[in-house]
This record gives sequence, structure tokens and C-alpha cells, in this order.
Amino acid sequence: MKKRYFMVLLVTLACIVFGIGQKVQFPTNAPEGPVNQLSADEKADGWVLLFNGSDLSGWEHDQGEWRVENGMIVSSNGPGHLFTQNKYADVEVEWDLCAYDIAVPKRRFGNSGVFLRAIKTGENYPQGYEVQVDPYDLKNPTGGIYGMAAGNLLVDGFGRWKQGAFFDVHEGKWIHQRARIEGSRIQVWVNGEKTLDWTDPENRFAKPGYIALQNHHKTDVVLFSSIKLRELK
Repeated sequence: MKKRYFMVLLVTLACIVFGIGQKVQFPTNAPEGPVNQLSADEKADGWVLLFNGSDLSGWEHDQGEWRVENGMIVSSNGPGHLFTQNKYADVEVEWDLCAYDIAVPKRRFGNSGVFLRAIKTGENYPQGYEVQVDPYDLKNPTGGIYGMAAGNLLVDGFGRWKQGAFFDVHEGKWIHQRARIEGSRIQVWVNGEKTLDWTDPENRFAKPGYIALQNHHKTDVVLFSSIKLRELK
């Protein structure tokens, strides 16, 4: 009996120390507002839902696992991307997202992103403007365009972490993102705060492309909901 009790105690301590079972702890909050719905004003302004809340109609994936559970798009076993079947140029897009990592004992923030004007390459990652979701990347923090323009939500003007920066975008928490691309100008918001207003001097991706959801790592789990789009006339 004592030996069995001792083994149970060891397993419990391992769960605490190494984070075993953390999958059931996330998300740590809920998306704000109605999920997978459009208001009357949004419909009047030309917004459409890209995700119907029940299946992946209108989407195509390359790698990883993509499924729908409880009104959410769930991705695991990445890297992988989910592409819209249609291409878009000048648009405004909004989505709710939650990303976390299940690696044990490694504790790392979930890494994801949403591509604008994505181009399929047949490799692990498409080309395009990636709205970044990874609060642990100092050079490419959440709310910027990966590899091109860093957002200001987590990093100050001197390339240093802001004090308390992770509070609103830490691992396992739903965040709301919005992106607007018109011509070569891209604006990004995270939880209602503008994090980027940048014009690409090279206008690298001028042609219409896909909207693409990303899961960056094999040990990441990424949840998406309330994905909506408005084309800019």
C-alpha cells in the first residue's frame, strides 16, 4: 500500500512540475461577443462569415490536422495551414484565436498566424503577409507582420519587451485580431488596440491571394472562431 501511494505521489508531482495534462486547462477564458455570428450592422456593411461554425466548407488544408469541435476550428499536429478556396486582395478580416503548446516538459507559447494574400508554395509555409501570433518572439511579436514589420503591442520602440506585456496574449487565452489590407498598407489590431500601421515599400504581395490560418508547430494546438471578412471596394 505504501509503495502504491508513493507512486501516485510521484505521478502527481510530475504533473505539477512538467505540466502534464495542461491540455485540459485551456482556453483560460472565452471569446468576447457572439460566436460565429454577424450583427445586422455588419451584414449591412458587407461582412460575411468565412467559417459557418459547423464544418470546413469553403476551406482547404495542406498539412496537419484540421477539424471542427463545438463551433471552433481546431488544429493540431502541425505545421499546417487552412486556406480559403477564394482569393482576396483589399479586405478587412477579423477572427478570434487561442494558441497553446502541449510539449512536456518544454513550456513555450503557442505559435500561429493568419496570412493575407497567401500564395501556396507546396512547402511547409506559404508566402504572403502573416499577421503574427507568437508572444515569445521578440523580433516578431503578436500583432505585426512576420519578418517585415513588428507590432508594438508587446515591444517598445527600442526593441525591448514592455513591462507586463504578456498579460493579454499569454498562452492559452483567446484573443481577438483584426487586419485591414488596402493596396500596400496594412493595419492590425489586437483586442481592440492598434498594433501596426505599415505600408510595404516593396508592395511584395500585390495580387489577390488566400486567407490562410496557421499552426506552426507539431506540439501546438490552435483554435479559431468568428472568422469574418469584408471586401473593400
